[in-house]
Amino acid sequence: MGYISFLFAVLLVASLIIYYIIPKKYQWVVLLLSSILFYASYELKYFAFLLFNILITFLSAIYIGKAADNHLKKRLLILYLITNFMIWYIVKCSGWTISMLNYAFSLFHMDIRITLPTIIVPLGISYYTLQSIAYLVDVYKGKIKPEKNVFKLATYISYFPAIVQGPISRFDDLSKRLFHDAHKFDYSNFCFALQLILYGMMKKIVIADNLAVFVNNIFQNYSSYGGFILYIGAVFFSIQLYMDFSGCVDICRGVSSLFGVKLMQNFNKPYYAMSIKDFWSRWHISLSSWLKDYIYIPLGGNRKGRGRKYLNLVITFLISGLWHGAGFAFLAWGLLHAVYQIFGEITVGIRKKAKRWLNIVENSASDKFYKVLITFHLVTFAWIPFRAPSLSSALQYIKNMVTNYNPWVLTDGSLFQFGISFTLLVFLVINIVSVFFIEYKQYRYEIQYRYCIAQLHICLRWGIYFLLIFDLLIFGAYGAGYSSSAFLYGGF
Repeated sequence: MGYISFLFAVLLVASLIIYYIIPKKYQWVVLLLSSILFYASYELKYFAFLLFNILITFLSAIYIGKAADNHLKKRLLILYLITNFMIWYIVKCSGWTISMLNYAFSLFHMDIRITLPTIIVPLGISYYTLQSIAYLVDVYKGKIKPEKNVFKLATYISYFPAIVQGPISRFDDLSKRLFHDAHKFDYSNFCFALQLILYGMMKKIVIADNLAVFVNNIFQNYSSYGGFILYIGAVFFSIQLYMDFSGCVDICRGVSSLFGVKLMQNFNKPYYAMSIKDFWSRWHISLSSWLKDYIYIPLGGNRKGRGRKYLNLVITFLISGLWHGAGFAFLAWGLLHAVYQIFGEITVGIRKKAKRWLNIVENSASDKFYKVLITFHLVTFAWIPFRAPSLSSALQYIKNMVTNYNPWVLTDGSLFQFGISFTLLVFLVINIVSVFFIEYKQYRYEIQYRYCIAQLHICLRWGIYFLLIFDLLIFGAYGAGYSSSAFLYGGF
């Protein structure tokens, strides 16, 4: 039951009807039952992992809250963290670890080969694991009190609009919205939520899924191409990933808003960032803030000198890479972002002198443009190992891209051999430009288009809605091999 499916629509409509007709104090029960049905619809075996996580989180928080001895609290927290981490590591990284061990045995000519049975990866385990850890650490630090109702804690951990792809919410924030805020039906809020869902579907189905056809062909056959073809493949993947991930989050936030529960904004125009540090304050904000609060700062942050700060950055980004996937390619992606930030800090003085020499005024329009352009290309370059099947494939992709000069592929029709026609490409570009134009207006002038649309005449307002629906129906990616539930970040 993906977010873009008929079954999900049925579940959503039924849940909304019951949610708004029962007494307010029982509304959260509807959310819990809907979350259970949504999660169980994928695979019942997944549910065992989620249930175990909920129970150990609940019991650990209760015992930590009651413990008078700080040493006992710390031991309980450490035991919980080790247990949670080991479960996550076994289901996510055991295959890669075993393959590395077998490779090491072969290097030393040892007649040893370890095999493992196929291990299922529970849906959303990376998200609810981080959410549970944040909750327990906050209980340990005394920031929040342990939740004494296990079913309310289960609602927080398993909340169905956010369990697949986030955002990763904190208990003190989301629990207020789930259990304490009054959720009366609000027509304006309902319309805004539907707008956000429709907008997210356009980003996912029209842009991301159509770009996926081109990107998949390029990355699966990268050894046969070079130069600008591979460069465009990397740029298209950068756009595809953003539209896919942010589109899903828009849908999730819209669905949650239908129930009157506001989820945090997970993106803030990331491709208008003017540095890598700025990018990470705008991209997957809930994960970035989690890593900062529960990894980077506990390691010492920037409080113990420059060298230690850089080491902490490297460790944090390596953990981020491992969280996204097991393999050297993901570790390289994380390390590359750490190197970007470290190099950016080291070269601040040099870059300022270079700007003065080139007569570029700091924070002028041209300066900001170059910063955005350079940051986008640095991020896009880092996405190559993120998308490639292995680190060696990523390195070969980069080599083929930079050692072949063929800009004429932009005009000789070579781009249309990868599954995208000229007509579809034109409409894709229109959709992509529209999204980035809207984001630019929000970035530059803080324009909220949802409120602007709401103030339009009913004919114009519904004209925009029908235009989006027409866009989805005509240019959306459908047909054989298409899976509406296959959001890229759903695999993490």
